[in-house]
Amino acid sequence: MPDEGRARHQDYLIELPKDRRGYPPLPWVCAKVRLINVYFEVLKGPLLDRLPPEFCRTSPAYCRLIIAEHPETPAGAFRDATIALGCRMNMMPAAFVAASITDNDKVLEAGIFERGFPNAFGRIEFDADGSGARALVSDAQGPLIEVVLPTLQTIEPSRLAYDHVDALKTTMEGKTELLATKPDLKIEHAAICKNARVEYPAERPDTPWQALRCRNVVSAQFVRGTRTFDAARPPG
Repeated sequence: MPDEGRARHQDYLIELPKDRRGYPPLPWVCAKVRLINVYFEVLKGPLLDRLPPEFCRTSPAYCRLIIAEHPETPAGAFRDATIALGCRMNMMPAAFVAASITDNDKVLEAGIFERGFPNAFGRIEFDADGSGARALVSDAQGPLIEVVLPTLQTIEPSRLAYDHVDALKTTMEGKTELLATKPDLKIEHAAICKNARVEYPAERPDTPWQALRCRNVVSAQFVRGTRTFDAARPPG
């Protein structure tokens, strides 16, 4: 029998902003995006503790770490980071957002009200060139997670494809709504890294970023392309 998630929807309720500042209407077509995408194995217990019962875990249990830089968007330049749980819904592959961060106020508000993620403010360092890439994700209390791709090997973009990402959004009524975003990246350049590292600069075991600790990097990619930042819809 598959292992169903055991998280409560209430675990993902957040406090909505009291004043809506406004953001450009979605969708946003974001050109020249650079993205680090890493899959890594985790212990199944912490994953099931954060996975809603609509989903089942995969075997082995894994997470997907997505860190992206968007230099040109209707909301201005921004970076965002997401740690998602590898899972299945109705036997189809998916990823469920356990935690997410952005460094742009308008993106934060659009994420909270339109997608369910990103839903927290933080700082993201992102560096990349033709030979390697690195990103560091922090919140107000300090560093959370760092990923390093020391060497890159170019591959055909058609070799990569990403599943949809689901999240729980807090509604104005103080309830949760399960939403799904479509695969949103048109990949124009792709590279893989066979010696990627996921590291933890400071001990923060109370956060999902570290409770879902990397046990083994399965796959790591660096891509460039065009991302469509769009509103989410109910699954199916």
